[in-house]
Amino acid sequence: MPALAAALAQRLVTPFRGLPAGVYIQIVATMINTMGGIAKLFLPLYFLERYRLPYGSIGLLMGCYGLGCVLGAYGGGALSDRLDTRKLCAALLLASGLLTMSLALPLPVWGFVPLLLLTGIADGGFRPGNMRLVLEPCAPAQRATAQGLYRVAFNLGTSLAGITGGLLAVYGYQWVFVAQGCASLLACLWLVAAYRRQPPQPGRAQAPAANLVEQDGSPWQDRAFLRFIAGQLLILAVFDQMYGTLGMFLREHYRLGPEWIGYLFTLNGLMVVALQVSIAHRVGRWGLQRCSHLGVLCIGMSFLLLNAGVAAGWALLAMLVLTVGELLLSPTWSVIVMQRSEGRQRGRYLGVYAAAWSGRTLYAPAIGTWAYGQFGGALLWWLCAGVALLTVLLQAGALRQMLAPAP
Repeated sequence: MPALAAALAQRLVTPFRGLPAGVYIQIVATMINTMGGIAKLFLPLYFLERYRLPYGSIGLLMGCYGLGCVLGAYGGGALSDRLDTRKLCAALLLASGLLTMSLALPLPVWGFVPLLLLTGIADGGFRPGNMRLVLEPCAPAQRATAQGLYRVAFNLGTSLAGITGGLLAVYGYQWVFVAQGCASLLACLWLVAAYRRQPPQPGRAQAPAANLVEQDGSPWQDRAFLRFIAGQLLILAVFDQMYGTLGMFLREHYRLGPEWIGYLFTLNGLMVVALQVSIAHRVGRWGLQRCSHLGVLCIGMSFLLLNAGVAAGWALLAMLVLTVGELLLSPTWSVIVMQRSEGRQRGRYLGVYAAAWSGRTLYAPAIGTWAYGQFGGALLWWLCAGVALLTVLLQAGALRQMLAPAP
């Protein structure tokens, strides 16, 4: 038994070994930053209970944060082409920490508009630089594994944040904002201290590169990449239904209580932690285009399973298939974008990619709830499956072009 346990432990640890030191530095920073209390999830409740705002006004305020995330994601990616990405990420974490703590101040409602916009810019701006520092130091064969490890750290941090945020919210939502701000500041201090011991890697300059001004290869001139992003925007509208219309459908048609939303998201989180690195380690062997198409189809078809019956088992099966799609797409798409941006304006590529992830909150909830109200959940799930098929068709040629060997 001890030998079997040691062999199992060795098998679990092996994929994590051999990555550049900078990857582990960013992984720790990611976990620290996400474990502070997921403050933004408590903002709607804060505005509802403290300011007695109507739902429409709350939605507009949250839209300011979402818009900031989109602007910040692209801006942060573009700046990472010109500035030292390590210092940029530390500065954005510092700004995020101070701005998030400011949410606890007794401001007038109008004061939250610029504050949430700036907070979103800081939060969104950190992500492409963070992703770049996780993936760029790695050899191409290591990038999927590094991205998988990043996802595990993010989900573990978010799980801890759910606990800390819930406990602190009992004493007042302002303490959730303070805790999240402190976590971002602690992550900033970690980056500054850790990178102080890490000299720039040979052949990979960390200082601004003068030739980036003239560098060719803008993502806006890359038609294959733009078709890929269009498909991403489509399937993310489907993926985002797990945060809104899924709960309504389970309540109205399955007659399941709100605790089942918790069960399903727990299943999602456990699968990510248990399987993400293992799957990420294999997507290169399975084929990036194959994994991308399969992930898209899993996400689209998972919701269709909800039409098969009204037993809780169908909801569990749907979440299982949806999570498999998420596990496949996250490392696959990151590797594809990194590969496509080789020798191009990588920061802008990562910025557009991150902005698409963040931007789904600006359109997916509205479209999903409108379609649910107009056509009902059963037809909405058929539409989700149709969008998945459309995404595969839209991305098929683009992926072949993006993954083709350079001439």
